[in-house]
Formats: sequence, C-alpha cells, structure tokens
Amino acid sequence: MNDVKFNIDFWNYAFAEKEALWLLIILIPIIAYYIYKTLDPKRSVALSSNQNLITDDFLSKALPYLKYLNFAFLVLGFAGIIVAMGRPQDPMDAEEYSKKFQEGIDIMITMDVSGSMMAEDFKPNRLEAGKKVGLDFINSRPNDRIGLVVYEGESYTKCPLTNDHAVLRELFREVKSGLIDGGTAIGTGLAVAVNNLRDTTRKSRVIILLTDGVNSGGEIDPKTAASIAKAYGVRVYTIGVGTNGTAIMPVPTAFGTVKQRVKVEIDEELLKYIAKSTGGQYFRATDENKLAEIFNEIDEMEKSRTKVLEYKVDPPERFHGFLLYGILLLLLNFTLTNTVFRSIR
Repeated sequence: MNDVKFNIDFWNYAFAEKEALWLLIILIPIIAYYIYKTLDPKRSVALSSNQNLITDDFLSKALPYLKYLNFAFLVLGFAGIIVAMGRPQDPMDAEEYSKKFQEGIDIMITMDVSGSMMAEDFKPNRLEAGKKVGLDFINSRPNDRIGLVVYEGESYTKCPLTNDHAVLRELFREVKSGLIDGGTAIGTGLAVAVNNLRDTTRKSRVIILLTDGVNSGGEIDPKTAASIAKAYGVRVYTIGVGTNGTAIMPVPTAFGTVKQRVKVEIDEELLKYIAKSTGGQYFRATDENKLAEIFNEIDEMEKSRTKVLEYKVDPPERFHGFLLYGILLLLLNFTLTNTVFRSIR
C-alpha cells in the first residue's frame, strides 16, 4: 500500500493506510437511502412501543427528531472505525519530521593560526576571514555537534564537541595567532582533532582542516595522522588558504611591524593526500569569497550524506481515539435502537 501516489490530508492528520479511507464512500448510499426513506410520504416509521409511556410533552415532541440523531450515531460510528483503519498519525510536514529524527554528525574544525595566517590577501586577513566563514558554517549546522582545534607549532582543543553552539561561537571569536609555539604542525593538529572524534558513536564524523602553509613542526607526521583518521572512519576535508604567488603580511622587525610581500607556499600534494586517503576532498581558497563557497559546498555535501542517516521511525499513531469513539457511537446506536426506538414487528 505504500506505493500509492495520491496523498490525503484529513483533519490535519497524515494517514499510513490511506486506501482504507475510500470505505467512507459506502456511507453515501446509506445516508441517501435513509433520507429517501424518511422523506417518502408512502412510508411510515414505527416508533418505539414505549412511546405512550412518555408523559412529558417536550420529550414526546422531541422523540421523533431524536431518531435522526440515532442514525447520525450509526453513520459517525462507522466513520470513526473507517478512519481508525486508515491509521491517522501525528500531523507534521516532511521537513519537520526529518529534523526531529535525523541524526546529526560530529565535526571538528581544525584551524591553522600560525603567523602567516595574518597575511592580508584576505580581508582583513586570512585568520579573520576563516573565523567569519567558520561561524557562518556553525550557524548552518544546528543539528550537529561541532568542536574546534587550533594549531601552530603545537596544537590544542579550543572547544570539544558540543551542541552548545553559542559557547562554541564565543570561543571561535577568541581565536588568535601567536598564543602557542610558532610553526605549522599540520599532523599534530589533525591528530588532536581525530582524538576528539575517535570515541563518538555517531555514524558520520568529519574534520575540516584549514592551513596556509607547509608542515614544519609537531611530533606527528601528517600522513600518519591521516592513517589514524582513516582507521577511525573520520572523513577529512582539507582547505589550502592563500592566493597564488605572493601576499602582503605584517612582519615584526627591530623598528616595529612592517608589511612585506612574502611568497605563498602551500603543500597541496600533502593536503590532497590527506583528503583522498580519508574519503574527503581538497579545496583551494584564493580569497574570502572562495573560502565561503568551499564551506557552503562542504555543508551541502554533508547534508546530502546525512539524509541516509535518518531514523526510520514511524510517527506516533493516533487511531485509538477514532476507534474508541466509533465503537461507543455504534454501541449507543445499538442500545437506542433496541430500547427507545425498538420497532414494533
């Protein structure tokens, strides 16, 4: 029955067995025959044999009309049972139901905060542009647990996986360069992110790793960290941040900070290897708009993946009330028919 294409929305309920509602059509000829029988002057309806026992004038006048109500009990009783056969369920549109029962994913954003991230080929610089795009990404994933790892020459977890995105956003805004040893420890940053994900039970676990340089520090080789991610089923999206060629960057000197044009070096081969070996994808962002597009693309890719992770849970059944009222109305009709309206044979 689930392959039927038409959709019935009855009393704002969704019906699991829609075809059963076609039985309501049977009530139409029954009602038509009753009207015909009632209006036909050649036919007479025998009232109950105990009508003469009723002395109250109002009840005596109301009794002929009460028989119409008794017929309504019969029709509504059958209607209630038929509706119950259609298995009415809680009304909710598909998007709301999907959000309610969809399992989110676990995501660790792993951000390079080395000194080169202060380069101004992004506005106002690479780090601030990355933070802005990262915050937009967090806002677009309300069902997911998201965490943040930062790395330079070393790495640490700025925010563990959390559903409290307000706290995460605040910690994200606090990210700065120069708080830990200098360098670019891509392998260590990746390993710390994997460590945050390895014990989670969600089926989909993702790392988004941003860097603008070449691995130049840390105790863990990036390819080893990629192997660990693969072993734990963690998918890694890598993003190389920086224009092609050179970029202006503030450089501290004995005479203060001056801006110099420096060469942009990104180990794209390494980033491609990490992404491919873990089932992710490598992206290159040459400006803030491209970086935003990349995060949007990752967002859409992961939303597409999570569709297959939706729980196949049936909405709560609501046929019980219809069945109960249907039975009660039929019992009431049966009682009145065999007492007050019992025909004289």
